[in-house]
Amino acid sequence: MNQKLSVFTKQLLIVATITGLAVIALMFTIPAHYISPALPYLLIFFTASTLISYYFVQKKMQASASGFVTAFMANSIIRLLLYLMVIVAYAFTNKADAVNFIISFFVLYIIFTAFEAVFFLKSKQ
Repeated sequence: MNQKLSVFTKQLLIVATITGLAVIALMFTIPAHYISPALPYLLIFFTASTLISYYFVQKKMQASASGFVTAFMANSIIRLLLYLMVIVAYAFTNKADAVNFIISFFVLYIIFTAFEAVFFLKSKQ
């Protein structure tokens, strides 16, 4: 495993752990009908998709530095389409939990996207 991927993985796991602890705290403080039962799985999903995404962008960047922007944009579009499919599939199969799921999904999306963007900006310096 190369050095950047190792650092990214460690920092990603720290963010995922902190987010997981926040999720656990929310589960004890907010009434259960406001929290999607899929929230722990969403945390795992976002952690995995962020790691896989970073791996492919990093691999493309090592092949050619000029291809970073193209790889990053293509990766972002593919992930957004994947996320949209997950949201739509869950919303249609679990209509009672759709709103809580979408809100949870959006919050995790913001957290993990912000982490990834900050990491890329710091690594470019």
